[in-house]
Amino acid sequence: MIISKSHPVSVQIQERLLLTQSGSTKHTFHLSLDIRNSGLTFKVGDSIGIYAQNDPILVQHLISAMHADKDDRIIDPRSGTEISLWDFLSAKANLSRVTSSFLKLFHAYETAHDKKNQLHRLLQTENKPLLSQFLSTHDPLDLLKEYQSTQTPLQELCAQFGPLLPRFYSIASSPKAYPDQLDLTVALSTFTHSGEQRYGVASHFLCHLAEPMHTPIPSYIQSTPHFTLPEDGSTPIIMVGPGTGVAPYRAFLQDRLATGATGKNWLFFGERNRQSDYFYENYWEELVQGNKLELDLAFSRDQPEKIYVQHRMLSKAKQLWSWLQEGAYFYVCGDAHHMAKAVEATLVQIGQSQGQMSEEAAKAYVKSLRTQKRYLADVY
Repeated sequence: MIISKSHPVSVQIQERLLLTQSGSTKHTFHLSLDIRNSGLTFKVGDSIGIYAQNDPILVQHLISAMHADKDDRIIDPRSGTEISLWDFLSAKANLSRVTSSFLKLFHAYETAHDKKNQLHRLLQTENKPLLSQFLSTHDPLDLLKEYQSTQTPLQELCAQFGPLLPRFYSIASSPKAYPDQLDLTVALSTFTHSGEQRYGVASHFLCHLAEPMHTPIPSYIQSTPHFTLPEDGSTPIIMVGPGTGVAPYRAFLQDRLATGATGKNWLFFGERNRQSDYFYENYWEELVQGNKLELDLAFSRDQPEKIYVQHRMLSKAKQLWSWLQEGAYFYVCGDAHHMAKAVEATLVQIGQSQGQMSEEAAKAYVKSLRTQKRYLADVY
């Protein structure tokens, strides 16, 4: 059997360590998955797709709101197989998203005049902004509570849930260095909904719910051919990865050390506070001591003015430009909305100042790096 999205294999957590220290404003974990005899094969730069399980507390609240029992049997709308309500809501259903099809179903079965009118109004074509606002601020549990007297058939209700899709994580280890394990760097996602603390589905599952060496984690490899090391091990590499964006670079450096690659390595890492958020500090510092790594750090909240990775790039503009002229590959991994754009803009700025280019020429230069596959991004 070929391992894929539709045919994942189960692995288990063999180790889970909290990377953030006391006083941190977040919780970020290092996880090692035991992949012995799993059939999973990967290269550095790849990601792993993980099918998580929903929070059992949320699942129980939903079952109660459905006036159902966890052992009730339903037909999974996608596979067509019979499954318990508990298993369906735990592992198959997206519990955070409400669609208009939910509202149409409740409208069809609602008998209270005022509630039916309320749903009717939301579903009118001219009220699309109102509908969009409702869908973005409610989840299925909110809907079930708001229309708790609506007698909606269980099977029809379950058919409205979207699928629980896999979540993707950059792999933080090299199979050449550690063939029997696969490491991840996972930030626990938290948010408030209706006055309650909620968690991101996959990060809560990996960081809290899955029991090491016990809970099966259905997984498969998502190949990223566009984001990997240069074939020539003598090529210099510049890696920009704040936060969990540093994960693939840990794999890159493990790989280069394992293969004896001679190319220079330069990492720009950033987080909030050095004392509490310096992920993999011992590893990076050991590499620096061994002259295997050039390292620049940006801890944004350790001083009155915010300092980010792009500021560190600017402060080393001359050296960075020199590396690029030597043929260095430039990598950026992490937040696509702000960080990656800021890093690209900074690279353009460096092209202007160090290459004596116009803004237009500097943008063309950065574009040429992409064309040559020397500017490689894994952003999300």
